[in-house]
Amino acid sequence: MSCKYIENFFRQLAGLFDFMSNKVSRSGITCLNYLQLGNGVCMLSRHIPDEIVHEIISRNDIVEVISEYVPLQPGGANHRALCPFHNEKTPSFMVSREKQMFKCFGCGKGGDVVGFIMEKENLDFVEALKKLAQRINLQIPEAEMTPQVRQELQEQHQLMDLHRDAASFYFNCLKKRGNAGARYLAGREWSIETIKRFGLGYAPDQWDALCRYMSTKGYSNELLEKAGLAILSEKVAGNKRHYDRFRNRVMFPIFDIRGNVVAFGGRILTPEGTPKYLNSPETLLFNKRHLLYGLNIARTHLRQHTLILVEGYTDVITLHENGFQNAVATLGTSLTPEHAGLAEKTAKRVILCFDGDQAGEQAAQRSIRIFRNTEVEVKILTLPHKTDPDQYVKEKGAEAFEQLLQKAPTAVEYQISLIRRRHSLATVEGKVHFAREASDVLKQIKSMVEREAYAARVAEEIGVSKASFMEELQQGKRSFELRNYGKNKDAYVARRLSIEAMTPVERDAVIKMECLFLKWALRHPEHLLQLGEKIEASLFQHTTHQVLFRLMIENHELLQKNTVKKDFFEGFEEEMANIDAAEDCDLSLEDMIRRFTQYMKTQQRQQQLKQLEEKQRKLLDNQELNPKEKEDEMLKLGMEIRRINIELQELYMQKGGK
Repeated sequence: MSCKYIENFFRQLAGLFDFMSNKVSRSGITCLNYLQLGNGVCMLSRHIPDEIVHEIISRNDIVEVISEYVPLQPGGANHRALCPFHNEKTPSFMVSREKQMFKCFGCGKGGDVVGFIMEKENLDFVEALKKLAQRINLQIPEAEMTPQVRQELQEQHQLMDLHRDAASFYFNCLKKRGNAGARYLAGREWSIETIKRFGLGYAPDQWDALCRYMSTKGYSNELLEKAGLAILSEKVAGNKRHYDRFRNRVMFPIFDIRGNVVAFGGRILTPEGTPKYLNSPETLLFNKRHLLYGLNIARTHLRQHTLILVEGYTDVITLHENGFQNAVATLGTSLTPEHAGLAEKTAKRVILCFDGDQAGEQAAQRSIRIFRNTEVEVKILTLPHKTDPDQYVKEKGAEAFEQLLQKAPTAVEYQISLIRRRHSLATVEGKVHFAREASDVLKQIKSMVEREAYAARVAEEIGVSKASFMEELQQGKRSFELRNYGKNKDAYVARRLSIEAMTPVERDAVIKMECLFLKWALRHPEHLLQLGEKIEASLFQHTTHQVLFRLMIENHELLQKNTVKKDFFEGFEEEMANIDAAEDCDLSLEDMIRRFTQYMKTQQRQQQLKQLEEKQRKLLDNQELNPKEKEDEMLKLGMEIRRINIELQELYMQKGGK
């Protein structure tokens, strides 16, 4: 990177105003008659819950509200008008329904629907909320605050002021010529506008630079410690001293959804420094489970009602820099149900962006399970191994990333693709395993129409009828429902019993043999590993017995140590009772394997024989085939029947002719 580029970068930084200077009046943090906090809006003695604030804003469409003040003309994705805040002859006032934002390119005013009412009616935030609530006939419940709650909210107000001033300090340090933070950001090649939008800063390589500055603003070291920005060190002599938590780091302010700074993340600038990324500890303002980095910007820049969820600050900033302003990230933690809830309130669709390695696959699978409890449509974007969005966009360009977004498979398609990798569809065995694992994914889809659509696709891929695959899907559904019934488990059991009272359980010889074998396996857990090597689960005709056999093999060590918990076979209580009631069998490992495999293979061959004989009967009754075609088909079936009869004879001989 040229010296001229860096010199120009410093010059542009030095010319910036404090990025926080235009946020105070808009956020209402310093307003005397209310506090705007992360959990709602507080007036002097009352509290408006956050969900009410969200409902007021979401139900007041900005185009409809502003059109009550000025005539709007539709023009493409936006509406335009003469600005209501200054005199002009050519319309420069734009309103976006998708982003729910307004912006005048003449006078520079802009914001959301609440901001418009504040500007137009000269109201504060709470008064503007009340006016919008009246417009939709919504009564605002205002909860009385106890002295304890009031004290806590006032403390939150102090912490917000403190974080705002700390962000200003870090931002101003970044503007000082020659600092390491600015050089790092110059290397990132982010624009000055992007650096300002995200409020990036620099924590000097000094022990107490922030503590000293904040003391001049009237903040105590104890409050800085409570905010997580200072650490108390106790000297050997007993003297206590506070020092800065963040030193020689590029600083990333963490904003809540309304744009208030509530915490910081810092990236170390020396190769030997650890940790590479450091976040503020959790405070009254900051809980990383409840915040998504960049959501304060992304929520008003959704593209097709979609959020892109990535893993790091730099990924978010690079994506925003390249036009993907709907990108957000978790804050050094795995995705949580609270994150999924935030996404659900904001967007209809989420594209999860992960590395293509095993860790990325595991993270994607876990995230899919979390989003399953929401109404959000989930897609998975898989990047090349050891590549993050920041690297990919810089190397391949924004257009290539856009193509990945467009091709991102749904969560179901992604899960099925992973299953497809594990099995060869060129073999019957591979198709069977693929079908069964795919059915485990499909049975979790809530929509019956969607489930059947995917089932038809899988059935076509493996070359079976949709009906047979749907039957396979239905077989595994009962135990899945039981495990996922939660508090209504008793109701499910009662419903199931009423159904089974009308449909007696079949107790044929095959099921008895399978129960006998599984009972022997449980009595001899030291042989489970060998059983797994010698016997395929597909040999079982009862689907639930296949599942139980796989469970036993996978957990053979726990079973051998007798450390299995009581709920290990939860959902299979009836099957386990039948297994326990099976005949006792005192055979060696070799004899048990031989007896079971011979019996099950014999049963399979006999069933195949019946099916072929039925095909012969139907073929003889078919009057549409000409004699030559019928003869050829009968010959093929006859050869297949002969092959199976030979196999049956060999099996009988192995059993001693019995």
